[in-house]
Amino acid sequence: MWKKLEILLVIALLALGLIVRLYKIDAPLADWHSWRQADTAAVSRNFVRDGFNLLYPQSDSLLALNEHGLANPNRYFINEFPLYNALVAVLYRQFGVNVAIGRLVSIFFSLIGALALFGLTRTLLGIYPSLLALAYYLLLPYNVYYSRVFMPDPTFVALSILSLYWCVVWVKSEKNRYAWALMFTFATALLVKPYAIFMSLPMFYWVVINWGTKIFKKPLAYLVVLGSFLPLALWRYHYFLHPEGTFATTWLLNGDGIRFKGSFFRWLIFDRLNRLIFATGGFALFIAGLFTSHLKKNTSLFFVWTLSVLLYMTIFAKGNVNHDYYQLPIVAPGVVLVVIGARSLLKLAKTKLQYLTNFILVSGLLILSLALGWFEVRGFFNINNPAIVEAGKKVDEITPYDALVIAPYQGDPSFLYQTNRHGWPVGGDAEKRMASGATYYVTTNKEDEFARLKATYTLVFENDQFAIIHLIKPVVSRVEP
Repeated sequence: MWKKLEILLVIALLALGLIVRLYKIDAPLADWHSWRQADTAAVSRNFVRDGFNLLYPQSDSLLALNEHGLANPNRYFINEFPLYNALVAVLYRQFGVNVAIGRLVSIFFSLIGALALFGLTRTLLGIYPSLLALAYYLLLPYNVYYSRVFMPDPTFVALSILSLYWCVVWVKSEKNRYAWALMFTFATALLVKPYAIFMSLPMFYWVVINWGTKIFKKPLAYLVVLGSFLPLALWRYHYFLHPEGTFATTWLLNGDGIRFKGSFFRWLIFDRLNRLIFATGGFALFIAGLFTSHLKKNTSLFFVWTLSVLLYMTIFAKGNVNHDYYQLPIVAPGVVLVVIGARSLLKLAKTKLQYLTNFILVSGLLILSLALGWFEVRGFFNINNPAIVEAGKKVDEITPYDALVIAPYQGDPSFLYQTNRHGWPVGGDAEKRMASGATYYVTTNKEDEFARLKATYTLVFENDQFAIIHLIKPVVSRVEP
């Protein structure tokens, strides 16, 4: 009876999690962090358009992003292994190119991650904490938005959680099939995003405190490690063979020397963890859980997991300060710490009245977290500049399919993506780009460069929002005397 009820509750929560993630599922890729989503979506679209080659994913942009000053004429986009992009492309071939498909793939993996988190907390903490963790994880507004974006991050986070779950189950059961499941899942997580390497810390911790030195006498453990990291090593070897297709990453570590400065702590603790992710109410419980989770063996895993993510945030300091989606890995362990903090407050009660008071307080903090979280995140779903979407549609309508387009947007590929063409996401040096094959210029910002090009080349469309210029000089007919 209780088992059936538990299954029904889990299904109901997953269904609710799916429903809230369908909000604006078909909106154009011009919402928050559209620049990263556009590059990811372009790779999937180009797998369908230009050929399916997992070793050589291609974006739309001819602008080189590497830190070596190398040109990138093939538009290579070689960073993480394009598993997510490939899955989307397979669906594109069946159902047509639609950004909703990419978001649905992210949602699918996020729900898998949520289910894995439930299984993990169910194994270590029991039924009630696991149900609360599942509900909070699925409804946390920050997590709702970033688990339906067109990026590989939701996939990598889900696979990371699932890897830890397989690790815990393997240790508990000592059955080899779970070790193989761990190896496959963790290897895939590392390929999707190498940041998954930080999951090694909680997994190693859990294995050692349960098996001690016995782990070093298990040949299977060495195979799991080798099998997990070998695919990543091979991909990174391929990555280094094509520096022109990579993009600058060293700045993500400590650009501007920001690590451990006051602004570092202000951005990551006060602004991201407190304001954006756990939204004040949840952050108070998160802190309570942080100070109590290390006291017991089963909860200590989540403490170490949180520390591993904080270590990642510290090492990649500039990346985490600049990009709020970089903190997505903190959500899963953070949610469990929120639940542990809530439980610790309830356990402080000595009487029924105290328990009721604490229960109301905990409930109020969780509701406050969801309410304030939505207040912070609701703008993320908005289209930041609708003009680029309309301009992109017009370019796609009136230009040849193989046209190379200049779509200036300060290096942000979102505008270029809307055109369904390859080209450049920056302005300036138009003649240089014309020498490289540029044939059209589209802009929503009618300033000096537009005026100069309009005076020299052929204006093919203009309204109050955008303009399109064909980069050929107009033919002037001569009248014979």
